[in-house]
Amino acid sequence: MTSFSLLTRTTVALSALAGLGVLMLGEGCGPGDTRYYCDSTGCYTCDGYGCHSVPPPPNTTCTGDKSCAANQICTVQGCETTCKVDTDCSQGDVCKNGLCVPPTDTTTTNPLVCTTNADCISGDVCVGTGAWAQCVPQNSSCSYSSECPNGEVCADGECLADCSQGEVCAAGTACVKGACEPTATQCTTSAQCSGSTPVCAQGSCVAQCNPETTPTTCPTGDYCEQIGTDPTVGACVPNTLPDPNCGGTGQQCLSNQTCLDGFCRYTCTYSGSSSSVSMQCELIDTRISYCAKDGTCRDQQEANAQCLDASDCSAGQQCVSNTCQ
Repeated sequence: MTSFSLLTRTTVALSALAGLGVLMLGEGCGPGDTRYYCDSTGCYTCDGYGCHSVPPPPNTTCTGDKSCAANQICTVQGCETTCKVDTDCSQGDVCKNGLCVPPTDTTTTNPLVCTTNADCISGDVCVGTGAWAQCVPQNSSCSYSSECPNGEVCADGECLADCSQGEVCAAGTACVKGACEPTATQCTTSAQCSGSTPVCAQGSCVAQCNPETTPTTCPTGDYCEQIGTDPTVGACVPNTLPDPNCGGTGQQCLSNQTCLDGFCRYTCTYSGSSSSVSMQCELIDTRISYCAKDGTCRDQQEANAQCLDASDCSAGQQCVSNTCQ
């Protein structure tokens, strides 16, 4: 009777512990001799006395990739380690979509390559907004819509299709404050890409290219942008570059013009008030009748630019056609 009662009490005690999520296994838990495992509820370490949860490692806060370690990217959740398999991650994390995250994480990772120019290497600037920001050479970004081809507008350093008058944006983009901006996120790291589009760039799996030798192999409307530090490794991305008309071989300006940041500009004498029409400029072209602070003739909006990029605007605003919106 005593033995039976002892067995019964032991069984009840073990059942109660199991109900509390504590497994009493003499050889650890999980298959075989595994003493660490992860499932959809989290990660755990086990011994002969039971299993204990392993919290995910904290993420370092960041404003751009420059803030993170070499094997990490910056996201809205902080610096996250890139991976291919779970063993690439610290205990507490698993490999999901090429990044080490907690097993319970269901959020969409939004990359933050940069948010300010300080997040880029010397000589580069941060263009774009949110998940679409990227570091590009200074001469690869626009400051004014007049630098963009085909009637595009300058939106935070990128030449994008104009939709301010109700124009329909192309597939994969949406009209945001007068400019057609990308909307869909297909990938966050190249580990999620394969086949003919093995590189993740600007949220999409795209073709790889060599900026030094084969920049013209990209599809029409794309250009070969260098990714990382290797000048021979690039990705075919949508062409949002300005269209310079001077500074290159054979590109010269008129005698009354100057080549400024890759563009021929008519010179003028700034009077200290760019809000006034300059007779010098008006006689050249009434569309550029204002003398701006840089001593060149521009239209009224450019001469009185409220902003040149998002850093000139309040938080949450972007700079489109030199206006904070």
